[in-house]
Amino acid sequence: MIVCTLFNPAVDVIYRADGFEHGTTLLDTPSSVIPSGKGLNVARVIATLGEETAVAGLIPQNDMRKFTTFIEDCRITPFLYEVEGNARVNITLHDKQRNCVTHINSASAPLPVRIQDEFLQFVDKHIQNGSSWCFSGSIPPGFHNDVYLHAINMCKDKGANALLDTRGIALKMGARARPQILKPNQNELQEFFGEKEIKGVHHLALCAKRFIDMGIAYVFVSLGVDGMIAIHGNDCLLCSPPDVKTVDTVGCGDALAAGILVAQRRNFSFIETCRLAIACGTSKSMHEGPGIVTRDEVWQLMEDVKITAI
Repeated sequence: MIVCTLFNPAVDVIYRADGFEHGTTLLDTPSSVIPSGKGLNVARVIATLGEETAVAGLIPQNDMRKFTTFIEDCRITPFLYEVEGNARVNITLHDKQRNCVTHINSASAPLPVRIQDEFLQFVDKHIQNGSSWCFSGSIPPGFHNDVYLHAINMCKDKGANALLDTRGIALKMGARARPQILKPNQNELQEFFGEKEIKGVHHLALCAKRFIDMGIAYVFVSLGVDGMIAIHGNDCLLCSPPDVKTVDTVGCGDALAAGILVAQRRNFSFIETCRLAIACGTSKSMHEGPGIVTRDEVWQLMEDVKITAI
């Protein structure tokens, strides 16, 4: 099983408006309200690809029913730990007339450190030998920056694999545990190594290879529309996506992570892992909303992913 953690969940409110103007009132605006978070986005793609998956989430009491129902409807197993309060609310505004997307992400309420300890114990109970874990997203206020480090070490102690996809100090601390897979983007790579600007594919690859030297087996650096740099052992690959009509890029990195995890569960080669990851990210870009890919579309897109040795 692939388990995706959800330390800092949110409820996404998505509005679709054409020709948005500041200072005006929008009437009868189409909208949707869905539970969200990077781990949930990853799990939705994994489920679509047909792999057994679960979400281990820290869910506020007032939103527990909403999250439970949504997760089960997505054919995902819920491992949910209840805390007091409400989930933070994020606003997304799609303006198709201007081809523009605006995001407003709110801060979550601080949680006491004892909740961190309780949730880590909860996670530890669900870790099984041979399982895969995805640790992604931000850490709620009140938690220590080394929470992912402890979680990854718990996985290693029980023979489970871990993928880490976060930023800032949480990334620096988590990388010390040497997860099997690390998935930073270009900005996170620059911040990690204190580089003002990393220019060019070869410079990016040299910086990313430093993670390999630290003992991390796989490094996938997402480059947005330019694809991904993937490094494993002596292999360093530039993976370029096929040319498609982009509808929504929100959650493309999460879909890419899902592709990596599914490919590894199915014992794909390194190159085929890269193809599946890029195909998942590309398929997501063709659909509105996070966590949305089409299985047949993913298999077709894999054939058009360009792989170049660096």
